Amino acid sequence: MKNTFSNARGAYWIAIAAASLTFTTHAVQGARSVKESQEISVKPQAASAAQSGAPDRLLTAAYRDGLYVGKLAAQRGEQRLAPVGRWATQIDRDAFLAGYEQASLEIAEVTSEN
Repeated sequence: MKNTFSNARGAYWIAIAAASLTFTTHAVQGARSVKESQEISVKPQAASAAQSGAPDRLLTAAYRDGLYVGKLAAQRGEQRLAPVGRWATQIDRDAFLAGYEQASLEIAEVTSEN
């Protein structure tokens, strides 16, 4: 009986050690892949945007935000300056203003047709 218990206890500790080693290996590989994917996905996009000078304004968050805010302002009948201070860089401010003016023009065209 004592021999069976010793064998079971030895097998238990071997299983615990194997599970710990497997977990550690997966954790290290996961951290490494996250680090590599950040290096791969973030740096080339930032470099390509900086190299081209101005990214496509339809793809920027500032332009889409300008469309949304401009649409709301036009639907409410507000005639005011675009709140470009929401964005930090001049490129983003220009994109926001372009989206804001585009939405205002589209709403004005729709209301003039009716």
